[in-house]
Amino acid sequence: MRARTFYTLVILLPAVALAAVVPFAGTPAEMAPPVPAGATQVWRYPRFAIRELATFGLVAVWLLWELRSRTPADFARLVWRAPVALAVASVLMLLPFVLVHGAARELVADSGGRIVLRLIVRIAIGYAYLGLAEFVRTRLLQIDLAPTA
Repeated sequence: MRARTFYTLVILLPAVALAAVVPFAGTPAEMAPPVPAGATQVWRYPRFAIRELATFGLVAVWLLWELRSRTPADFARLVWRAPVALAVASVLMLLPFVLVHGAARELVADSGGRIVLRLIVRIAIGYAYLGLAEFVRTRLLQIDLAPTA
């Protein structure tokens, strides 16, 4: 398997998994006070799975663009930045909603620890996925280079 084909599959596989999850993702548990009587809506916020798909989509487009413009060896080094880029993109995706509603102080005070823990877990899972992908790529190279009897 060519390196570009392998990396394209590695990039797109999580997007397919997220897209499959979106229809089944329910709304998160409501942590805010209930909507006042007579009000129709206080805050409209995209569901978690949709935000994750959009965030991953942005990072996947960047990675696919870089894959086209770099050699496979250069891309192999660049791809190790993707988990951090995904965490940063996730924060940037959340930021406009928080700033528009003026809830930054409350969000940091109420959920700051959970947000940091979630980012750490996201980065750890990203590096574990990349490690698994690199292991598979190495094994595939060994199989391709093995002499046939």
